[in-house]
Amino acid sequence: MSDLPPHLAQLEEDLADIGPDVMQVEELDGFIAALLVCPEMIKPGDWLPTVWGGDADEPAPFTDLDHANSIFALIMQHYNEVAMTLAEHPERYRPLMPGIGTGDVVWEMWIDGFGAAVDMWPEHWERLQDADDTTRAAFDGLSGLVDISTMMVDISEDDREALAKTADDKITGWLIALNTWRIANAPLPRTIEWGPPTPPALPPTKRAKIGRNEPCPCGSGKKYKRCCGLN
Repeated sequence: MSDLPPHLAQLEEDLADIGPDVMQVEELDGFIAALLVCPEMIKPGDWLPTVWGGDADEPAPFTDLDHANSIFALIMQHYNEVAMTLAEHPERYRPLMPGIGTGDVVWEMWIDGFGAAVDMWPEHWERLQDADDTTRAAFDGLSGLVDISTMMVDISEDDREALAKTADDKITGWLIALNTWRIANAPLPRTIEWGPPTPPALPPTKRAKIGRNEPCPCGSGKKYKRCCGLN
C-alpha cells in the first residue's frame, strides 16, 4: 500500500520477508482495531503469533532476537498509535484501507483482520449480546462484512460495487460505536509499554588481587605498580 507512514512501510516490508502466511499491514490494522475494542484485554503474547500465521507453541520465524524485537517494536508502535487515537480522539480514527476517498475502497483485508480477532476469542465478544442497540448493530454490521469477505454470504456485483463506495465510512462508524461501549464498560487504557526485554543483571565477579610486582594484566609488559597500578 502506498502513502504509508515510515514505520508502517518498514513493517510492510519486514512482514513480507517473513513468508506468505503473514498478515499484510491492512489486515494487521483491522486485527489491532478489533483487539482495542474487544470487551476483554488480550495480551500481546497471546495475539502476536497470529500476525505471522503461527501460534504460541510454534517457533517464531525470525532470524535472531534483534530481528524479532525490531518487528515487535513496529507492530506495537502501530498498536499504541491506534490505541491513543481511539482513547483520546476517536473522531480522528480511520481504518487503513487502499482507495479511501476514491469511491473504490479495498476493505476486505481490513475486515479479514477484524474477523480473525473475533474468531480467535469468541467468548469475549459474547458480552456484546447484552449491549445497547447501537453497539449490537455495529458489531452485527462488521460481522456481516466478515461474512461477505469470506464468501459466507453472497451478494450481487452491484451491491459489492456499492459497498466499495461506502465500506470505509460504515466501518469507521461501527468501530467508533464499539469503542464507545468498550471505554464505558472496560475503561482501563489499552496502550502497552513495549521494549526489548532487559537482560538479567549478572552477579558481580570477584577479581583476583594482583601483586604490585606482577606483570600488568593489560598486556603492556610492565609491572603492575608501574602501569595500571598507578591509578
